Amino acid sequence: MEPIGHGYTIERITNPTDSLQEDLWLRLHEYSISKLGDKSLESKEFFALLVKEGDTLIAASLCYLFFKGLNLQLLWVAEDKRGQDLGTKLLKEIESEAIKLGATLIFGYSFGFQAPKFYLKLGYEEVGQIPNYPEGQNCYFLCKKLTNNSP
Repeated sequence: MEPIGHGYTIERITNPTDSLQEDLWLRLHEYSISKLGDKSLESKEFFALLVKEGDTLIAASLCYLFFKGLNLQLLWVAEDKRGQDLGTKLLKEIESEAIKLGATLIFGYSFGFQAPKFYLKLGYEEVGQIPNYPEGQNCYFLCKKLTNNSP
């Protein structure tokens, strides 16, 4: 532990436990809700959607809903299954799930070597960018406003 004054220390933890992560997110969420003053924003949920062929995972997503927005943390399709519309179908399912949960938008990011054009083609807009990250590429921040008939 590294002392930083006033009797405080900083401790680095590799691979924090699920319970620590949950506790920290809860602390931030409770603080945020207290500042926003809107009880309708309290709902939050972390979930995954999996696409399987038999027992084999061929596509998946991780999503975190908070403040009526769904953070699409990742969307992955197995390389040998790409080009078969699985990503589009999974994204439409994510959008449907987001609407069921009361989300009004979906947001996330994609690197230039991944799939920003995929999202843009499906109605997402670029709302920000980190140029040259990672080196030689760009990181694109994307968002789509949802309506009851978005998907």
